Amino acid sequence: MTPGSVRLPLTVIGGYLGAGKTTLLNHLLANPDGQRIAVLVNDFGEIDIDGRLLDSATDHVLRLANGCICCSVADNFAETLETVRGFAECIDRVVVEVSGVGQPHKVSQWGHSPGFSPDGVVVLVDPLSILNRAVDPYVGDTVVAQVAQADLVVISRTDLASVDELEATEAWLDGVTGATVLRAPLPTAVLLGPAFRPLDLDHFPPARKVNHGSVAGGPQHADHVTISRRLDGPISRPSIETWAQSRPGGVVRAKGLVRVNDRPNDRTVLQICGSSTMVSVDGPWDDGEDAVVAIALPGTPRAALVKWLNLLR
Repeated sequence: MTPGSVRLPLTVIGGYLGAGKTTLLNHLLANPDGQRIAVLVNDFGEIDIDGRLLDSATDHVLRLANGCICCSVADNFAETLETVRGFAECIDRVVVEVSGVGQPHKVSQWGHSPGFSPDGVVVLVDPLSILNRAVDPYVGDTVVAQVAQADLVVISRTDLASVDELEATEAWLDGVTGATVLRAPLPTAVLLGPAFRPLDLDHFPPARKVNHGSVAGGPQHADHVTISRRLDGPISRPSIETWAQSRPGGVVRAKGLVRVNDRPNDRTVLQICGSSTMVSVDGPWDDGEDAVVAIALPGTPRAALVKWLNLLR
């Protein structure tokens, strides 16, 4: 992409007070899994940046040695986004933490602003308190609305909750949201999507191989399955529709940068975040490779994923 045409994926992290958002953001900044992340927060005070990671600081921006930045949302969110867009050539994505009483799906609309692209809404829920908060006469409507509009719901505090609490939370979620529901801990690439660099597809393991990545928020557990496919050239619009409608149940994240035969000079972005599928054009084709990457839950048959990616033709 030419300078100024880069569109930064914007992921929104939400959840009611105490759900674990700040803990998640601290982990993402300390362990970005090769991604250069700009995190937008209401207050630096809650973000615990190790002094060894801090590279420089201004009034509203902390620059980290690992390529990430942490930007304080000052009085005007639009101005903050403009500040972050100035880093577009040296970061890969933006993560916005929404206030515990805010509505993440509304904030996600900023992903349609110039220089950005929406990358889904991730909402955390605390299994130790969510059921009581959902029926609270003062905050219940807010809690339910946050979850109902999510693309991906992550159950936090799984190390503290009992099996009964986890299963009760999942049963409740099944009745209020169509989002994909996963238990923490999860790899960064599942939470935010893969760090897709079209000119460096070898960053990903080839199809039929498993990606042994680090796991966010806890000890290593069963590996998620990551596959990629290089495409021979422009693909058809009907094949995208078939692909979107036919994805295996285990797929939780996917991203493709492709040309479509009815718009061969444009770069079309295919994205999956939890239950949501998005297809958009984000600028002219950049002479990179047509390719797609998918991440699925542990145990998902790799043959089914390969067959699914082969639908794009």
